[in-house]
Amino acid sequence: MSRLYLRCAICSRQQAEGMISGAGWGRLELPPGAQVEHPALVGSTLRACPTCCSGHPDWQNRVLASLGLAPGFDVRPESA
Repeated sequence: MSRLYLRCAICSRQQAEGMISGAGWGRLELPPGAQVEHPALVGSTLRACPTCCSGHPDWQNRVLASLGLAPGFDVRPESA
């Protein structure tokens, strides 16, 4: 069963999931060894809404900081 909503890891915005709506969302793969529980986490991928991605050029680091992960983790944005 597919998820019904995308949830932003920064602002907690929810949006119905779909190919068009999901294309503008940022995707961030968790670093190896990182274990967190967050409503925006699906598998090992976190999402950030287009507003947070465009408003925060360092959104990947903001996501990791909000989850309490050290800034030394290797951030690898996932290709959409």
